[in-house]
Amino acid sequence: MPSLESIDLDRVLALHWLLEEAHVSRAARRMSTSQPAMSRTLNTLRDLFHDPLLVRSGRAMVRTPFAESLRPRLSVAITDLRTVLRDPEPFSPETATGTIRVATTDYAAALAVTAWNTCVRPEAPLMDLELVPFGPTTPEDAIRGELDLAIAGADVPGIDDRYVVKPFLTETFVSVVRAGHPLSRRKVSLSRFAALDHVLVITGSGQLSSVDRKLQSHGLSRRIALRVPSFWTALHAVRDSDAVTTLPKRFVDIAGTDVAALRLADEIPGFSLNLLWHPRNTTSPRHRFVREALLAWARPKTTSPT
Repeated sequence: MPSLESIDLDRVLALHWLLEEAHVSRAARRMSTSQPAMSRTLNTLRDLFHDPLLVRSGRAMVRTPFAESLRPRLSVAITDLRTVLRDPEPFSPETATGTIRVATTDYAAALAVTAWNTCVRPEAPLMDLELVPFGPTTPEDAIRGELDLAIAGADVPGIDDRYVVKPFLTETFVSVVRAGHPLSRRKVSLSRFAALDHVLVITGSGQLSSVDRKLQSHGLSRRIALRVPSFWTALHAVRDSDAVTTLPKRFVDIAGTDVAALRLADEIPGFSLNLLWHPRNTTSPRHRFVREALLAWARPKTTSPT
């Protein structure tokens, strides 16, 4: 029996039609070739399989026992191959199923859920979303196909030209205190702001925060009265105290009930987030639908003139 590597696809198709038709001329027509060319192919196949395959019986040709045993298996294989080569069904969000797995930070998870519920779920109600923490293995997880997308800052290590990276959004910071805080309705200087007790969200980046860089540029420092692992905990902490926490504005817009924003004399510099994925997913219609929906949600909204 010849190995698959020793026989080309044209000969496999020729063998299929020779066994189906048991007739050299009709098999030649199926292959859009000449009868002499098909006869030469039959002789080559006889040598490869060490079997006559077709033998003359009067004016007709009949299959050998080996050819009879090969015919149904080859027919199934050709049908399967045609299925593989057939154009895939058009992507339809209304009937699409499956789970999209996205790696995010605590903050970006809130954005991803809001964007999904706003732009993806209404059009693709049967698709599911799974959010996982963005961690040190996330870049390699994307390469291994364990992630569809990731949302991360521009300075995340391990993200290089192996990935497709698209700007997702630019974020600003807002400093918030409990509703009714004595400073909630006043313009606050940086020195007064620095003197407050601060709640800090530990990001694990090891870098100096935007708040501290801003204060240091003015010769100021702050006291971190409480360090917490998440933005949600930071909000809860300031609701029950006179402390202040500085968080991304979109997160506060989504989750910041019972808090008030301080009007700082100087703004805290913001940051950018990227949407990234492995290039293997770029041409996937399902993947394209999801990422374009997320990018559309993050795109700045323009106000029509009245």
